[in-house]
Amino acid sequence: MRYEAIVFDKDGVLVDTEPYYDQRRRAFFAEIGIDDSAFPSFYGSNNEVIWKTAVPNDPVRRRALYQQFRLKFANAPVPYARLCVPGMREVLHACRGLGLRMGLASAGPRWVVDDFLSQLQLTDFFDVALSGEECPANKPAPDVYLEAMRRLGVSPAKTLVVEDSPLGIRAAHKAGATVCAVTPPSAPRLDQSLADVQLGELRALLDWLSRCL
Repeated sequence: MRYEAIVFDKDGVLVDTEPYYDQRRRAFFAEIGIDDSAFPSFYGSNNEVIWKTAVPNDPVRRRALYQQFRLKFANAPVPYARLCVPGMREVLHACRGLGLRMGLASAGPRWVVDDFLSQLQLTDFFDVALSGEECPANKPAPDVYLEAMRRLGVSPAKTLVVEDSPLGIRAAHKAGATVCAVTPPSAPRLDQSLADVQLGELRALLDWLSRCL
């Protein structure tokens, strides 16, 4: 077997959440008077980058606003079931059936990863689930993928990573894994040129795996 493990990104790969996250942030920034009109795209980014952009020079206020943001939406969890990418469960079942060791490696916070797994009852699919915030550096650094491979007990040469964003693809590429890029419904024009394979929709992964395993 050419590959022994497969590691999935979360947002944009398994759930099409980036527009939902962006809408929440924009509503919060408008409410507290932060002008985000000149902010860069945060697609595939992480909390540290996002909140340092919003509050660059005051870490105390930055932490306080982030906690305020969390509190505001504490009783309105992300509706992951509604945002699942078509074929998500089918793909996870198939990968498990192929005997691949399975990992989840997200740039999002640990509590977000846990909420996602709990809501959709996906914990048993993954041998390893990691947040980039648990590593020395988050994506686009390769740390979260290197740690996932270490915990799975596989080499980069035997690992397939499924990503969508340019930042995530760069992280997986630096880690030395084979990178398959998928395109979420809400972001058809991502730069995925650094990926080894560009599949389009997530379901296409199954046909590709049938030919290369």
